[in-house]
Amino acid sequence: MSDTASMLHHFVAQQLLTAYTRLVDAKDVEGLFAIAHPDIVLVRSSDAAPRAGREAFLDLYRDFARSDVQESQHMTTNVSALELGDGSLAVAACFLAITTHPDGARATWGRYNDEIAERDGKWVFTAKRIQVTRTALIGQDMLAPFNASSFEPMPST
Repeated sequence: MSDTASMLHHFVAQQLLTAYTRLVDAKDVEGLFAIAHPDIVLVRSSDAAPRAGREAFLDLYRDFARSDVQESQHMTTNVSALELGDGSLAVAACFLAITTHPDGARATWGRYNDEIAERDGKWVFTAKRIQVTRTALIGQDMLAPFNASSFEPMPST
């Protein structure tokens, strides 16, 4: 494979992951519908069994949208894309998700091992695999005030 093809695959993978994380953070289930193949398979380390099909995939994000999550920010890094024999891509990445809740916050990190494919001129997820490594719970008393600067001394408590 040429360097150009490899760079294009990486770009496509990164763009789709970025769209995915932004849609999750926005709790935009309709947007997630658009980037999920009808036969998508979702595998999560916390689930007893894989979920098959777009509606089963979207049920996870419907639950997320109804949860007590106030704000969320998902980020991906260390993205790699490998072309498979059928032209689809295996996409691996690390993720960090920070969510705020009425009682504090959570930092969750792990790995994605996804598959994406081009369908009708658009790249979509055909498999989404989420392996959570760990979640840190952060109590409300550990969070800085909303007006705290990221570069000035912390306000006195």
